[in-house]
Amino acid sequence: MTATANPRRPTPGAPRPYHFPAFERRRLENGLTVWMVPLAGASMVNVHLLVDAGAASEDEAHGGVAALTAQLLVTGTRRLDASAFAEATERLGIEVSSESSWDSARAAFQSLPEHVEDGIALLAEMVQEPRLDPAEFERLKAERLADILQSRADPGRLADEMFLRSMFDAGTPYRRLSAGTPETVGRLTQDNVRSFHATQWAAEGSHLIVAGWIDPEAVMRAAQLRLGDWSGRGPGHRSLRPAAAGGRRVVIVDRPGSVQSEIRIGHLGIDRHHPRFFPALVLGAMLGGVFGSRLNLRLREELGYTYGARAAFDPRRATGPFSAAAAVQTEVTADAIREMIDQLTRIRESAPSETELHEVRDYLVGVFPLRFETTGGVTMAIEPLAIYGLPDDYWQTYRASLEAVDAEDVLSAANELIHPDRALILAVGDASQMGDAVAAAMFGPLEVVQPD
Repeated sequence: MTATANPRRPTPGAPRPYHFPAFERRRLENGLTVWMVPLAGASMVNVHLLVDAGAASEDEAHGGVAALTAQLLVTGTRRLDASAFAEATERLGIEVSSESSWDSARAAFQSLPEHVEDGIALLAEMVQEPRLDPAEFERLKAERLADILQSRADPGRLADEMFLRSMFDAGTPYRRLSAGTPETVGRLTQDNVRSFHATQWAAEGSHLIVAGWIDPEAVMRAAQLRLGDWSGRGPGHRSLRPAAAGGRRVVIVDRPGSVQSEIRIGHLGIDRHHPRFFPALVLGAMLGGVFGSRLNLRLREELGYTYGARAAFDPRRATGPFSAAAAVQTEVTADAIREMIDQLTRIRESAPSETELHEVRDYLVGVFPLRFETTGGVTMAIEPLAIYGLPDDYWQTYRASLEAVDAEDVLSAANELIHPDRALILAVGDASQMGDAVAAAMFGPLEVVQPD
């Protein structure tokens, strides 16, 4: 019996209709906005408290204080030391977390529906009366410094850090990681953390997001009872104006003995409110955001240089980076850079085919509902509405906004947003093995640096 191959692969069906859950928001007198997303039958409830206390709100001399402050919130309250706090969360069966990014800080928990009100009480105590214990401060500070050292032993994380440092100019805070540098974190004191918390963690402009099987009226009563007397208005975030460090150039970060090279190529990208945000999503996915993207097909499938290549915009409140990335065999470093630059150039020269456009766009539209299958996903989806002031119908119109992107939109966005002629090219690897080939390729002025 002979099998007959079918040369035609299945085509995707039309995306199923999807409607983002209805939500409501109310504002307490102290300026705290409460967002509620009732999800009947959901087994868990997620609660996120967002505060304008991210890295963009710290001064550069204290880089990392936002992250360290957020981490300390889960180590106890004025009433409960670390052990008692942990026992309280275990008794309620809730998972508590606290972290920060460039644009915000978040204190959060997940619980069964019957423990939501008690969870809000503990969350309120955590953010209003944190213990900020000296021993816990020193422990977390040491962990952060150790993590920086460990990250620099990892080629990929080292490449990410050095790419930002080399791409943005010295006056742009984005040139470092949001959690700080060894120098800034090393100088932090407990008083710095106490001052940052007292100044930035305030009710005015903060957001409480609750999603799950909830009674909105009960949530509002708990919010008013536990957070209604929370006072203050923080100074908010800085207005950042990112700038590039220079034009087209090459930086090799020497890592003797590396058997691979980590490549990063990129430049300034877009902010969260850029008018071409949706074309940029499609463009980034077409370049390196899906398995069948141009970079992945060329470098992985056709040339076998890498296990995977990717590209993406990182929009923030201010202009974030655009980057293309791949880890390749050392001996093909120069060739891989050439191929990556070629793909960045080609996408500016002609509009994508309708087949390619539909495959990428349909993928983005198709996976869209998967993000909201859990209460955690729904809660996370409300965050950009709160942080960036996006319209309430943002997720209802999200699919239509993607589907409206046509081939000419992608080409126009590529010409406006992709600039291989002024991109930073960075490679982390063994300079003695690939430096000469990269120099001979004459991609631009070349500098070999040592990792810190």
